[in-house]
Amino acid sequence: MKSQGTKPLTLHEISEAAEKRVALIAKEFTDGFEFIKNYSKSVTFFGSARIEENSPYYQKARALASRITRELHYAVVTGGGPGIMEAANRGAYEAGGNSIGLTIELPEEQVNNPYLTDFLGFHYFFSRKVCLSFSAEAYLFFPGGYGTLDEFLEILTLVQTMKIPKAPIVLVGSEYWNDFHTLINKKLLESGYIDIEDTSIYKITDDDDGILEIIKKAPIRMGVAYNDHASDNHANGNHSGPISELGEKHCVPCEGDTPPLSREESEEYLKNVNNWTLIENKEIEKTYTFKNFTEAFDFISNVAKIAEKEGHHPDIRLHDYKQVTIKISTHAISGLSENDFILAAKIDKIAVN
Repeated sequence: MKSQGTKPLTLHEISEAAEKRVALIAKEFTDGFEFIKNYSKSVTFFGSARIEENSPYYQKARALASRITRELHYAVVTGGGPGIMEAANRGAYEAGGNSIGLTIELPEEQVNNPYLTDFLGFHYFFSRKVCLSFSAEAYLFFPGGYGTLDEFLEILTLVQTMKIPKAPIVLVGSEYWNDFHTLINKKLLESGYIDIEDTSIYKITDDDDGILEIIKKAPIRMGVAYNDHASDNHANGNHSGPISELGEKHCVPCEGDTPPLSREESEEYLKNVNNWTLIENKEIEKTYTFKNFTEAFDFISNVAKIAEKEGHHPDIRLHDYKQVTIKISTHAISGLSENDFILAAKIDKIAVN
């Protein structure tokens, strides 16, 4: 007897199915970004969904998330499921903080844990993964399986290739992660597949106090700015157009007689410049990437001109022959003032002119 096969889709049906998928993907990204931006300071936890409550890793994630919420007042973000995700959400929930879950539809796994104060569901893994990494101040990875390793390697790659700003990537559970670190050194580094500096993108530690200190010192990212010129080959990632009127203002002389901005004030100003990072509320920093050395050098010359004109001078470093890192602070007050953000806005304008 001849078996009845599945009827192939027509071109029209393929096109219609593709349109529906693209529409759902776009909706997941839009909804995800709108959702996560409500939590301006956050730490994302990753780890196995199969770890039980009696595991030392479960208890450590729970305690660490509690301290992050209680002492630093950061939101805790996870995939919203069981295991390490539940442990982290539970710690944040019990501490009275924001306990956030970005959940996924799976045929047999993934039941939302009961410790979420807010959550958003996803159909696609990749859109969920992007939102889990969007604007977090730090990433904490506990032991896990394929999913955890996939998320770790993706974020590692995004930081290495500067597709997202550098943020702390902390691997918790040295007994598990040390073997992985050995593999990276023995197979990737020794074979020349990565550079020595790539091995310092992440840190392995079990010290809770040290982890909190790392998070405390991490720059506030305030989201990842979109670059309107991403399809161009010029100054990629350098600017996405002026956001505010700061670039129209001028720096005023500072003799040290005004107090530095508070962290809250700095974070508000940070929203009005493009993809600068805040470092310990003492300076702001940004790295620009150009096509070649000539473009980078011309940019530095133009920054010097505008800095002299404004009477406010940034620290400038040229590295890898086409990258320029700029740090700005008001030295007279050992902190930040409006001048720093005015100069940042003006430098952004230089980058695209």
